[in-house]
Amino acid sequence: MAAPAWKSASEVADGFLVLNQATLKRLLPAELTALQQELEKAARDARSVVVPPDDVEGAQKRSRRLLRISQAMVFLQSYRSRMGK
Repeated sequence: MAAPAWKSASEVADGFLVLNQATLKRLLPAELTALQQELEKAARDARSVVVPPDDVEGAQKRSRRLLRISQAMVFLQSYRSRMGK
């Protein structure tokens, strides 16, 4: 992996990296596992952030971050099941 798993998970959460088949194809099974664990950790961290009720922009930012992480985890799990890894 070009970058550590925690860095890739952070970039996915921030929207700078999109997981697709081409990016996952070059990763080893151990790297896929590490990336999945880091995405789960990033999701836990994002869920733990408490946004004040009157902060609409903060709530939207948190929701977008969780959505990107969730979509990446679903894609990664789908890829791993198709590849048998």
